[in-house]
Amino acid sequence: MKFIKKYKTVLILLVISLFLIILAAFAVYRMFYPSNDKSVYGDRLVNAPSISSDVISKIETEVLNTKLVDSFKYRTNVKTVIFTIDVKSTTKIADAKKISDKIINNLPNDVIEFYDISIYLVQSSGNSKEYPAIGYSSKGSKEFNWTINKEVTK
Repeated sequence: MKFIKKYKTVLILLVISLFLIILAAFAVYRMFYPSNDKSVYGDRLVNAPSISSDVISKIETEVLNTKLVDSFKYRTNVKTVIFTIDVKSTTKIADAKKISDKIINNLPNDVIEFYDISIYLVQSSGNSKEYPAIGYSSKGSKEFNWTINKEVTK
């Protein structure tokens, strides 16, 4: 008991210091090892509308039926729907840009209101200087802004 009375202040500072060290260690642990029960994207995708495979199949059929396209790929990346379309070597950029109408007209409104839509037009066969072209429509918009071979056009 004499020891405690003699070093009372030191012991109180030691206990407080130990408590602060444990608290700091816990904070560092939570910073470097966050909870795995939450999505890495937070709650941005909680109410995300799903895009059915029927809708994608219909879009793919309509795009391939234009006879301007060699291949069609689709993927989503967080809040962006990305269509990659490989056009034929004889396809002019003005005709290829019309493919965006087929895509946007077949997507449900809730998808258009939630997702940004990107269309990548590439030409793997041929050497047209017009490609690659990227069409971008922000959520809620049915119009695309195009970047054609690094030149911005509307």
